[in-house]
Amino acid sequence: METLLAIAAGLSLVQGGQAFCSRRWPLSSYLGMTWAFFAAFAATQLLGLRAGNWILGIVSFLALREYFSMVEIRLQDRLALFGAYASIPFMFHFVTTQWYGMFIVSIPVYSFLAIPLLVSLGGRDPEGTVFSVGVIDFGLFLFVYCMGHISYLMSYSIWMAAFLILDVALCDAIHRLLQPRTWPGWRSLAAGYGLPLPATVLLTVALSPWTRIPVRHSVVLGFLIPALVMMGRHTGNYVEADLGVAEATVGPGRGQILDNLKSLLFAAPVVFHYLRYFLDLP
Repeated sequence: METLLAIAAGLSLVQGGQAFCSRRWPLSSYLGMTWAFFAAFAATQLLGLRAGNWILGIVSFLALREYFSMVEIRLQDRLALFGAYASIPFMFHFVTTQWYGMFIVSIPVYSFLAIPLLVSLGGRDPEGTVFSVGVIDFGLFLFVYCMGHISYLMSYSIWMAAFLILDVALCDAIHRLLQPRTWPGWRSLAAGYGLPLPATVLLTVALSPWTRIPVRHSVVLGFLIPALVMMGRHTGNYVEADLGVAEATVGPGRGQILDNLKSLLFAAPVVFHYLRYFLDLP
């Protein structure tokens, strides 16, 4: 418990120092997102799972709102947008109660069925219906459902969720600081996997006494997470490009949350289901 709280306190000091100095530090926005996750872990440790879920739910809401602000949604789709936002407490409630069966189908079954109905009820013009349904369901899946896997992993063990965030943050930091942007495609992909690999394996194994993940599975996850981060980043880059998000213009409300979360899009659900299957978690 003390180690987790120390990490959260350290990140809080960094965030406070950045605000006091009124200047951007390297990886400042990404550190802010990492701080939000560890604030959720600390709240769970001190106040219970519901408190941590409130913080992660707020992160999901902010990510979904930022995404919706960058796509062309019809005014008549506002009822479906309300349904999408309402899906956030709907899903996190099942995480809090640890009702796995309902959690796993809450978004991809019930919300995905409700959104087309709400789109059809929202207006009389059918043109653009398929686009609206796809846009809203896509945002729900990426920025709410994938985040829910981190929350459910936190319900099993706060350290399991913390190791995932630390490994992904390590991959991102190494990628953003060390990988040359001028490398051709295949070399860039190889570097995106190879550069953080030794660090993620060592970190995952080092955290094994806290996470209670057997060493052999820690090694596998150390090799797996950089690949998942690379896939999430590659997919997220294409989504950002389609939304018109450029690196020079990324900022609050202009793709910053999406840019910081893209590395978790593949890692969160895959690592969760790996641990649940191989560790026989309930």
